[in-house]
Amino acid sequence: MSLAIGFLIIFLLAVPGIVFRVTYLSSPYSKRNINTTTLEEIYSSLIPAFIFHAISILILTGLGFSINFQFIFNLLIGNNGAKDINRLNHYLSPFLAYMFINTVTNFLSALLLRRLVLKYNLYKRYPVLSIYNKWYDILKPKGNKNDRISVWLDVLLETKNDMLIYRGFLTDFWLDKDGGIKELHMEDVRRRVLSRDEKIESIDRAIAEVATAATVGTTSDAGMNDPVVFDSESTEEIDERYYHIPGEIFIIKYEDVKNMNITYYLEE
Repeated sequence: MSLAIGFLIIFLLAVPGIVFRVTYLSSPYSKRNINTTTLEEIYSSLIPAFIFHAISILILTGLGFSINFQFIFNLLIGNNGAKDINRLNHYLSPFLAYMFINTVTNFLSALLLRRLVLKYNLYKRYPVLSIYNKWYDILKPKGNKNDRISVWLDVLLETKNDMLIYRGFLTDFWLDKDGGIKELHMEDVRRRVLSRDEKIESIDRAIAEVATAATVGTTSDAGMNDPVVFDSESTEEIDERYYHIPGEIFIIKYEDVKNMNITYYLEE
């Protein structure tokens, strides 16, 4: 029973740190592992919790409040008797008030620090203040105040039957539990099937031969000016190796991606 109380006290003392960390890293593009267990969350939150508890103790001591550290230590290690357990009723109300004030202070401090870090780009100079995942600056670049940067992707995918290239503007991306990319969301997408390139290249060669023959004047008997080569369907096939995919949002699973080329466009 005593050990259970000790673990409960440790968890409660870590709550302000958890609130600070979750508030500071509150973003779908956060570097934070979104599937952390309770123990991992407590461990990661101990440093901010310790800092705020230390500051709180200094303030309370300066205001004349006395803190029974021996009693707290006995609770944490389970070295207490029934008399000490009964004393919890005396400390319960002040402790809950202290935790409430400390938790609210952590929440407001995280919001303020987050705003300052993003406003002055402090996370670029101090990695310890990083909020976003490493992919954020690559796939969500920031322009100037009046400019917007659009991200164009050329994505190479390999399927069982072919190699495909998808092109389009990135609208969003999702992260997996390990901080890698899970999905790419794109719009205005075009697809190219690489196995068709051989056929298109052969058409290009035929056109080149026709042009050469016409230049030297050898088309009279060979029928090189046949409209089959130059009709609209053939021209469309040559120009549209990338054909448009209708729809509002196109989703690509990143696990199928073999390579990705990124182009930035500045929109004024």
